[in-house]
Amino acid sequence: MTDIAIKNRIRDFYDSLSPHFRDMWGEHLHDGYYEHGDETKEIAQEKLVAYLAKRAQIPQGKRGLDIGCGMGATSVWLARHLGCHMTGITLSSVQVEIAQQHAEQAGVEVAFKVSDADTVTFDEPFDFLWMVGVLGHLPNQHGFLNNSPRLIKSGGRFLLADWVIAPDVSEKDKRKYVDPVLEGMLMPDVASVKNYVNWFEESGYNVISTEDIANATRKTWDEGISITQTPTILQLALELGSDALGLLSAIKGMRKAMDRGLIGYGVVVAEKR
Repeated sequence: MTDIAIKNRIRDFYDSLSPHFRDMWGEHLHDGYYEHGDETKEIAQEKLVAYLAKRAQIPQGKRGLDIGCGMGATSVWLARHLGCHMTGITLSSVQVEIAQQHAEQAGVEVAFKVSDADTVTFDEPFDFLWMVGVLGHLPNQHGFLNNSPRLIKSGGRFLLADWVIAPDVSEKDKRKYVDPVLEGMLMPDVASVKNYVNWFEESGYNVISTEDIANATRKTWDEGISITQTPTILQLALELGSDALGLLSAIKGMRKAMDRGLIGYGVVVAEKR
């Protein structure tokens, strides 16, 4: 499948599913951070944003680009809590519409636009880049990171958080446990934290910190499995077609792969030289 075909499939996927995601999962599309384990999924999702912002030392009142902004909830949070001047980009026009409504309801000004992360340009570079649960959707992850310095000022922080593959996964386990998850999540591939570190360093960044927070995010998939088992969701997936059914299977597969230590949740903070 060509890069364009992959991106078109992802765009169509989120155009059709985003309103349903909002109803069953909330405004945030990403994992939750379960600090104590008894948080609701909505609180855990906001805790992830707060944790990542603190980890990256996102400064108050700065200009940020939310790459793959989904339905805009993270950009709105950063605008409300840190006074950041946010721009969010996504392939999905449906997500942009939802995100704009969310910002209006929250009483904050955030710019959302339909754009391809690989080709988008801006007149001025940003103070920081934010990319959570998105890089794995890109056909050429290395290429994106290599070209990303055009979007950020020298000394600016790049916060990357995404699912990562363990460094010692066998080909057999990858085919059996990891690849089906990637297919269901519409992710061409997934890299290791070590790969990300190397790519950042090659692209003109200094890596400030790395960690794997899979233990704190794992309950996300318990919540997901519980939701997918309801008759309403199963019927909806049947109506929406193969990609929706593939997502349900991938949610179960992600929990299994995490339990086996094959997939983690990596966080990398890098600073442009």
